[in-house]
Amino acid sequence: MRGRTLAVSKDAGSILALLAAVATVMLCGHQNHSVEAFVTPLTTTPSRATATLSSMQSNLLQHAAITTSATTIHKHNKIITSLTMMADDSDTPSIISTSNSSYKPTTNNNIIPRDVIIVGGGLAGLSIALRIATTSSRHVTIVEREAPRTSTTAGSSSSSNGPTTAGSFAAAGMLAPQSERLPAGPLLDICLQSRGMYGEWIKGVERGAMEASGDANVKGEGYKYLWQGGDDGNTIMNGNTNNYNGYNGNNNNQKKMEPWETGFHCTGGFLAPAFAGDAVATWSPQPNSGKAYWLDEIQVRELEPMLHPNVIGGWWFPEDASVDARRLTCSLRAACVGAGVQMQFGQEYEVKSLEMSGGKCNGVHLANGKVYQPKSLVVANGSWMRHLLPLPVTPHKGQSFSLRMDANSPPILSRVLFAQDTYIVPKADGRIIVGATVEPGTYDGSITPSGMLHCMSEATRLVPALADLPIEEQWAGLRPTTPDKCPLLGGTEQWDNVYLAGGYWRNGVLLAPKTGQLVGDLIVNDGKADRLPPNDQALLQAFSWERFTTPGGGKALAANARYAATFYPVHKRSTTGIAASVGTELGFYEGAAAAKGDRAKDRQAMFGFSEEDEDALERAAGMGIGDAEAFSFGDESDGWMKGKSAAAAN
Repeated sequence: MRGRTLAVSKDAGSILALLAAVATVMLCGHQNHSVEAFVTPLTTTPSRATATLSSMQSNLLQHAAITTSATTIHKHNKIITSLTMMADDSDTPSIISTSNSSYKPTTNNNIIPRDVIIVGGGLAGLSIALRIATTSSRHVTIVEREAPRTSTTAGSSSSSNGPTTAGSFAAAGMLAPQSERLPAGPLLDICLQSRGMYGEWIKGVERGAMEASGDANVKGEGYKYLWQGGDDGNTIMNGNTNNYNGYNGNNNNQKKMEPWETGFHCTGGFLAPAFAGDAVATWSPQPNSGKAYWLDEIQVRELEPMLHPNVIGGWWFPEDASVDARRLTCSLRAACVGAGVQMQFGQEYEVKSLEMSGGKCNGVHLANGKVYQPKSLVVANGSWMRHLLPLPVTPHKGQSFSLRMDANSPPILSRVLFAQDTYIVPKADGRIIVGATVEPGTYDGSITPSGMLHCMSEATRLVPALADLPIEEQWAGLRPTTPDKCPLLGGTEQWDNVYLAGGYWRNGVLLAPKTGQLVGDLIVNDGKADRLPPNDQALLQAFSWERFTTPGGGKALAANARYAATFYPVHKRSTTGIAASVGTELGFYEGAAAAKGDRAKDRQAMFGFSEEDEDALERAAGMGIGDAEAFSFGDESDGWMKGKSAAAAN
């Protein structure tokens, strides 16, 4: 049966009968039973096809109850539900119903009920889909306008499906809440929690992707989503498959990575080198944020001998890790397919609009003219979220490039370097990723001389030996960014069945496990946050959309945006939106002389006055007072507030 090719007409009988046979083959392939034991021959009569599928489902469940575990039964039920979804998306009305699914058929070809719809096939949407599919009986459908990529880097001219600016495929893959120098608060908390989940989460993703890919004889449905880049569809890594330490040591004991492997690397930590007076040298780690060690100029060169002689020291974060983001994205897609998630990729599945009425989303309108009616809708389409909902999410373009290390020479670097204005990320396949610019407010994915010059000059300033390596690829990605640089997660006050997952800025890869669990569990619990653990409730509250819609919250929004901007560099300034109106994009400077001219431009842009105008300085001081009034430092349960109250009483 596996070797046969079946021709199918478009009438309902042939489609449904074929689906019955396919599902039976999937079961029999594991149980070593023949197809004929479960399903009658194919027919082109709709009534007989319906009876065939009904009989097949009954036989599947009866046989599974005798010979398989509860987990296998659950998987078979999901197969049947997925086949029903496929039939309903065909050109004929659905005539199937299943007692074990919340799906209800429709007789309208263009209005199709769905259980969970996720808009966006990047890491945010995929992690939520996998969580829901593996912890509940709900059926998940992902709609994504871009075709899935399985080779070359995002945005590069050689990309198999043309350039993409999707952040999931463009990211460097750093799992680095400490190296990012995040301030204390909910963002640091959720990033630390997500980093702690990565090891076990990656094992589950890779296992699911491997199972979905089939074997050497028969490729599974998930195989086409796996990473196919590199020689013979694989890339080179060091022999230790547990540590993925492909760039630490000599290049002799090498093996090929399997397509489902993600290049997760957690050995050696990150090093944040510092030049005198820069943001790294003047920073100190937050309490309770993990292990961190300041190394002097001799100690940092013991770890990384190729650093520039002017490096005065650096912070070593032994728990920060990395992963190959494009491999992870591909493996997540395959794992989702194996878990029963319906994947719909391509321009015909672009979401054009959302139909909102009665406090819920009643329609997801696709480019192909169909309308999905979701029980739950997740908006997770990255920098394009505001095209569907009025969310404060704007793109921050990042240009990056990769170098190729000589396989016959000792490695230049042994770990990730994360400096003030550049990061350098060695990968298990011999690449070195260098990034990245921060250019707010543009959807333009072009590679520019100024962007490449910035990345190259900062990287070679830190590690001069990089200047002699060949450039392999260049690309640009868009980071979905909110004014306070924190994500948007959870339900919405306006619509009962609409959920958000986005605005991750530079932490999208890092946040995938925790945000997938958070939003996925919220949906499985019907949007009832009070059913979740207290820690999860607190995180959903901290990152809810409501922080941007609270009446009179503009001053707090501006204050938080300015505060967040002090931690991050910006290489080009936007002229619109919150960033421009509140002056958040001030960036980093080499010294006072370099900053003087930009400060004058800032005052001119924000206040409309010249540098000499004293009124401009007065207004700047007034904004500072407003910031102080807008910040909330805690409640009566905090020790700081109790001390303040006691002092006032005395």
